[in-house]
Amino acid sequence: GYTAYVPKGALAKGRELVTSGGNGKTIACALCHGDKLHGVGVIPGIAGRSPAYVGRQLYDMQQGTRRGAMAHLMKPVVAKLTSEDILNIAAYAASLPPAR
Repeated sequence: GYTAYVPKGALAKGRELVTSGGNGKTIACALCHGDKLHGVGVIPGIAGRSPAYVGRQLYDMQQGTRRGAMAHLMKPVVAKLTSEDILNIAAYAASLPPAR
């Protein structure tokens, strides 16, 4: 386990972005990562992962420095996210139980 300190309200803001797409800012993560964010097929799970890992992956996809086989699918998903949005998404995803 780990402890991550995030700003007050980060989990609620992250939940909004993850579950609804934040009113058009992005898309709901469950569309690709599954309803519990445990992953679907080759799409990885993000629930329960380290927030530093999730945040870094989102940032790298946004900047174009992550170029894995599926990274191009994430480029439009992360295009409008701010640094605060990325932090909030990472905090919320990390707070969820991981796949068993």
